[in-house]
Order: sequence, then C-alpha cells, then structure tokens
Amino acid sequence: MVTFSGPPASAIRNLPISDELKTVLEGAGNAVGIDEIRIVSGGQPAKGEGTRRTGSTRHDHGRAADLQLIVGGAAKTFSDNAADPVVSAFVTACAARGATGIGAGVGYMGDRTIHVGFGTSVDDRSQLTWGAGGKSVNAPRWLTAAAEAGWNSAKTLPLKAEKPGRYQVIARSGLKLRLGPGTEFEAVETLPLGTELTVVAFESENNAWAKVDLQGDGLLDGHVLATFLAPVDNPTGNEAAPEPEAA
Repeated sequence: MVTFSGPPASAIRNLPISDELKTVLEGAGNAVGIDEIRIVSGGQPAKGEGTRRTGSTRHDHGRAADLQLIVGGAAKTFSDNAADPVVSAFVTACAARGATGIGAGVGYMGDRTIHVGFGTSVDDRSQLTWGAGGKSVNAPRWLTAAAEAGWNSAKTLPLKAEKPGRYQVIARSGLKLRLGPGTEFEAVETLPLGTELTVVAFESENNAWAKVDLQGDGLLDGHVLATFLAPVDNPTGNEAAPEPEAA
C-alpha cells in the first residue's frame, strides 16, 4: 500500500491535497507499485482566501500536487527523452483515474518531480500536459503519450464495484486482504492479480471497502479496497445465435 509524505511545512503550498486527488494518486500508486508518494508542493488557499500562495490556480484547495515517486527508498527519475517505466505507468494510471493536468520536464521542475492534478478551476476539464515554462509545446513526448494512453483508456476501465457478487482482483501487484475496512487494519495476505472472490457487502464512506469471502463457503475472510475489483463476467450464452456454416 502506497504511503504519502509532505508537503513540507516550509513549502509555500503546504496545505493538504484534496480527497479527490488523493484517491487518484493512491489508486495509481498502488497499481504500479509505488512505495511512497512524496509531495513537495501541495495545496494553497484560493485567491482572496489567503496570501500564502504562488503560481496558477491549479493548486487551489489541494487540487494539484508536485510530487516524487519513491520505490525502494529512491526517487524515480526521467529525462526529456525518456522516463523510468514506473513513472510512465504512474502518469497513465493517474490520467485513467481522472487527472487532467500533468506536467514534467527537466527544465520544468527537474528530473524527478511531476505535477499531477485537475484543471484551473472545478469547471475546467481540459486535458493538458506541459513541460518547461508551463507550455504544452515543451511537454516531453513520453509524458504526453503516457497521459493520452490513460485518457483514451479511461472509458474502458472497470467501474468501481457497487453490488455484492463475484469479483476478481485487478491490481497489478496484488491486493492486500485486511482484518477491517481501512489501511490501519493489519494485512493478513496479498491476493494475486486475477484472484476471484465473493463480495458480501460494501462498507465505509463511498463503499470504498469490500467485505469478502474467498472460499465461497459463506464465511468472511476480511476486507479489500473495492477500487481494485472488477466484476467477473458470467455469460449465459445464446444457443439461437447464428453460427458459421463451416470453419
């Protein structure tokens, strides 16, 4: 499970990020195997609400963050020509989960810090990437390609689980089974990608956690994050459907 650190108290934008953004980052981080998301610049008050702010309105109310991806104790890096595969995968995962403003570039914030967030206001849903100078024309090709891959695939991603029934794990690195509905509960095992299980009920705010039965015997085994579950297709078939006359 990915952890978060920052923003530092000394940063100008030192307010927490929004719950909406944290959900995007947490889902993306868990999907690609990030250990820690280190926020170096977080939220800020909107114009007229305070003076400790800088730059555009994207960071207002924590709707954007400048961050680094930590794996094995070290930050993943990139150049303007290429990026660590984990960085590219993270960008794609963020875009697929709803992030619409993503910036990176050696001439923008160095070789390990990226901007991920939403628009300039709650009504701005434009999808943009940018690099040095905050200009889209300067966005590294790998960044634009990774973001567009996420935006293009967003409509095909499984919907968040909502009803009890049969589901499968879709987290690339596996999904932790916990003793209760929250990350503060002990993880007893990691369910591999593709594991099928029965969701008995959804719990917690926004049905974020699923109470599951792994054996199909009606007994409860624990809780998992519902975001990383997808319904198992059980087609009934149609014998009346036309078939080819010959193979």
